[in-house]
Amino acid sequence: MGAADVGGDRQAKGKKKGLRRPKRRIAIKIDMTPMVDIAFLLLIFYMVSTVFAEPQAMEINLPPSKEEAPTAESKVLTIRVDSLDVIYWSVGKDSPEMVGLEDLASLFEDKVYEIPGLITLVKINKGARYSRMIDILDRIEIVEYRIKQRDADFSYTFSLGPWTRYDTKQLEAIAGQSAGGSEGATP
Repeated sequence: MGAADVGGDRQAKGKKKGLRRPKRRIAIKIDMTPMVDIAFLLLIFYMVSTVFAEPQAMEINLPPSKEEAPTAESKVLTIRVDSLDVIYWSVGKDSPEMVGLEDLASLFEDKVYEIPGLITLVKINKGARYSRMIDILDRIEIVEYRIKQRDADFSYTFSLGPWTRYDTKQLEAIAGQSAGGSEGATP
């Protein structure tokens, strides 16, 4: 484990002065092997006994088949998020309107009761923040929870779609109308 070496055999360097005795120095050697063994045992113990946090995932229900079901455009609520994180909504081929994140849950709830068989399509521009999509999906989940308390068989149907040139053109047209000086419009 450990050893102490008393260094009495050393020759004094230089000349002896008087009756002074040289100090005896003790050289200590410590065997580190047991400490390394304990360190590895503790490391293995903590690695085995640690509980890792499970990754949080959102549950998204997918349709049972890969076939596309035909849907009337009047039953599709489209939510668009542009590159500046501004949220727009439209039903069918109507012109998109701006909506705030705090008003989104009430919009979803109103449209679910107004349009039977509503399908929500969420389209997000590549320049938008990822957290904005999570915020929208959270609002959908809140609405689904509220309505399921009244109607247990209810399931909110939504899908994520790719951003297209058509979406960009529609939002540019809205920006052009509001920049054109119409009353009450905000740029």
